[in-house]
Amino acid sequence: MLKRATKIIVFLLLILSSAIFLKFIFLGKKLDIATITPYLTKDKLEHDSLSLTYLGCAGFIIENKEKSILCDPFISNPNIFNFSKKFDSWSERISPEKLKNIDMVAISHGHYDHCYDITDLCNYLPSQAQIIADASVHNQLNVIYKAATFRKTALHYTDKQQWIYENDSAFRIFALKSVHSPHIGKIEFFKGHYDTPLAKIPTKPWQWKKGEAYSYLIDILENQRVKYRIVLVNGNLTNDAMQTLKTLSNERKSDIQLQIFWKEKLNIDNLLEVYNITQPKEIILHHWNNFFVSFDKPLQYMRDAHLPEVLKRLNEQEIPTSMMLPFTEVKL
Repeated sequence: MLKRATKIIVFLLLILSSAIFLKFIFLGKKLDIATITPYLTKDKLEHDSLSLTYLGCAGFIIENKEKSILCDPFISNPNIFNFSKKFDSWSERISPEKLKNIDMVAISHGHYDHCYDITDLCNYLPSQAQIIADASVHNQLNVIYKAATFRKTALHYTDKQQWIYENDSAFRIFALKSVHSPHIGKIEFFKGHYDTPLAKIPTKPWQWKKGEAYSYLIDILENQRVKYRIVLVNGNLTNDAMQTLKTLSNERKSDIQLQIFWKEKLNIDNLLEVYNITQPKEIILHHWNNFFVSFDKPLQYMRDAHLPEVLKRLNEQEIPTSMMLPFTEVKL
C-alpha cells in the first residue's frame, strides 16, 4: 500500500514538474513588430531636454537636462541555463554620458528581473547617487554599499510615505505600496525578506527575494514646481496607496502612466483604475517582454499579455496606449 502511494506521489510530482516546464517554455510569443507599429510610443517634443528610455522589462531612464532617474536596473535577460554567467555591460546598451547623469535609482522590489544588473551599473553611477528600495532589497544588495558612498533610502511597508527628493531637487519620488501578482494560478514565487545584510549578491533566481513591492509617483521639478509627472505602476496598488494617489492626483494629474502589463487578466483592472484617477495623456505598457530570452534572440512578449490585441482594443476605446521597444528613447 505504501509503495503504491509513493508511486502515485512521484507520478503527480512528475506531472506538476512537466506542467511548470511547459508553462515556462510557452511563456513567450514572438513579437511581430508590424502588428504593434501603429502603437509604438512617439516623440512628444513638448519639453526641452526631457526624455524617456525603455530598458525592457520594468526598466526606464527618465532624463531632465543633465539629471536622470533609473527605475529597475535589469538589462541582461538571463535564463535558467546561464543565470550566473549572463551579464550585459551597461555601456554596451546605454551611452556612458547618459549613465553618468543617473543620480537616483528606484527599485520596485527584489526579484532578479528588477535589480539583477545593479552591480555593473554601480561602476557608472555618481558617488553620491541615491538608491531607493524596500529595506529587504537593500539588505540583498548590501555588497554594493561596502566600497561606495551611495545614499541608501530604505522603504518600510508600515511607514507613512513621504516625498523623497533628489540631491539637487531636480526630481522627487513618492512610493506607493503595491501587491505583486501571482505567477501561476495563485502561486507567487520567491517571496520573503532579508532582515540582515547579505555577504554577497545572490547567484540563484530563488535567492532574489521580493521583499515588499512599490510603485512610484515621479515628479520632474523646475524652480520647485512640478514640470512633469509620471505614475510608474509596478503592481496592483493597495487600497491605502490608491487613496493616496487620489489625493495627490487631485493636486495635479499625471502626464503619462507607465503600466506593468505582463498578464492581461491580472493587470487590466488596475490599469483602468489608475488611469481614471491620474488622467494621463498616454499609457505606456512595460514588463511585457519575455525576460527569459536574451536580446540577441527574436523579441518575445508575454503570451498572457495579449499585447497586440490589448493595444488595439484600448485605443479603439479612446484610451491612448502605446509601448516602447527595449533600448529606444522618446522625447517628452
